[in-house]
Amino acid sequence: MIKRKILRTLLAILFCPVIAMGQNETQLLTFEDAMQIMSEKNPALLRVKQEIQQKEYEVKVKRGLHLPQVSLSAQAVSMSDPLHLDLTPVSEAITPLYNTLGNYGVFSGVPNSDPASNSIVPVLPDDVSTAAVRKQLLEAGEAIEAAEWDQMIQEKNFATVSANFMWPVFTGGKIKGANDAADVQIEMSREDLRKTEGALLTELVTRYYGLALGVQVCDLRKQVLEGMQNHYNDAQKLFDNGMIAKVELLHATVSRNEAERELKMAERNIEIIRSGLAATLSSDSLKQVLPASHLFINKELSDLSYWVAKAKSANPQLKQIEGKRELVEIKHKVEKQEYLPTIAMMGNFNIVDKDLSPYAPDWLVGVGMKWTIFNGMARKNNIKASETQYNQVNFAEQKAHNDLEAYLTKLYQELNMQMEQKAELETTLELAEEYLRSTEKAFNEGFATSTSVVDAYTKVAQVKTLRLKVLYQYDVALACFLQTAGIPEDYIAYCSGENTLTDFSE
Repeated sequence: MIKRKILRTLLAILFCPVIAMGQNETQLLTFEDAMQIMSEKNPALLRVKQEIQQKEYEVKVKRGLHLPQVSLSAQAVSMSDPLHLDLTPVSEAITPLYNTLGNYGVFSGVPNSDPASNSIVPVLPDDVSTAAVRKQLLEAGEAIEAAEWDQMIQEKNFATVSANFMWPVFTGGKIKGANDAADVQIEMSREDLRKTEGALLTELVTRYYGLALGVQVCDLRKQVLEGMQNHYNDAQKLFDNGMIAKVELLHATVSRNEAERELKMAERNIEIIRSGLAATLSSDSLKQVLPASHLFINKELSDLSYWVAKAKSANPQLKQIEGKRELVEIKHKVEKQEYLPTIAMMGNFNIVDKDLSPYAPDWLVGVGMKWTIFNGMARKNNIKASETQYNQVNFAEQKAHNDLEAYLTKLYQELNMQMEQKAELETTLELAEEYLRSTEKAFNEGFATSTSVVDAYTKVAQVKTLRLKVLYQYDVALACFLQTAGIPEDYIAYCSGENTLTDFSE
């Protein structure tokens, strides 16, 4: 058994340089290196990473809602007519009054404004008072008649440049809700990245170890072809010596040709799988990749309860459902706060103007409030709608938990089944190889037919191929298992170590 393993290892080591000499672009690539390349270049991962950056900027946008908004505004206005105020009727109404009182009015009790005599005569005589008041009234009447009673308030054309600010003081929790929702959304984007990484890990495992399987199967097909060629040579010698019938030689020939055909199919299959791996890695520099890491299987796994608990705390899809519930809770709080008013401070400063009314102020500040008293029961119905959304998320979470546990159980049983098959196939392979040796010996001695030898070769190849497929199915199932558990990054830890058996292990 040990000799056989050593021989297989040497064949694999020799196999790779032969390919490398035949094609200059062939490269050996470990699974860890493949993961690194995929992480750096796969467009699906890069897209999600860009989405996270987008969410980070959106969080900063929401933070800015707490700050005042300052802006500059400019306007040039042309009106159909200038604005003016014509008070001529007032002038015409009060001028006769001034003229009448200035000519015919009689007044008394006018204080004496002369400091030298006002202590003795504090009030002027009636005739002097009348003359003084009439004089003032006549002067005022003349001033009223001479005044411009049609005043220009605003020219027809004018322009202004002003600075404005708006600062929300109280919004009923809307700004806080927007910030909380942005925080939740960025966490959901990070969980989306983890989900994408897990899905791509499974894709990488499928294609990387699929290529490893293809190379190993191709190697087996070469061994089978070599065995069939040796069997054909033996059959030819026996036929030439008259020890077997021609039908036995023909059967050996057909078996050799069939082995050759299957080898060509295996080689074509390698190119198909390699192209899929190149697509996952998204690297033009890796044209002819050969996997340096081997197919593997683990000896044991932790109890299912451990994985279920791990999945419920780390599965990214469950995390996203939790995020959706948080968003619904935030929305529900904001809907309730729609009953509250919105209050904001505002201001305006006139920086420069042309032909603006002199009556317009240079600056203004103020506080505004908007309070919707009734909006057709929309607020109440929105609150009810958010409550139903909360229930929907809860039901979705319950189903996700149930489906998750069922899927983990399925994968866990498949992994254990493959570990059991691996152990059973080792015994089967030993028996098949022993049967092949016995059949070849019997054929060379004339006690067995070519059909028996070919069947023995085929059985050994089938068992070896099946063993490789069991390892491959285990590797893919393990990637799905760890992805579902929410810890795909732990896959590397299961690829090697004391708990790991590779396709070259004892």
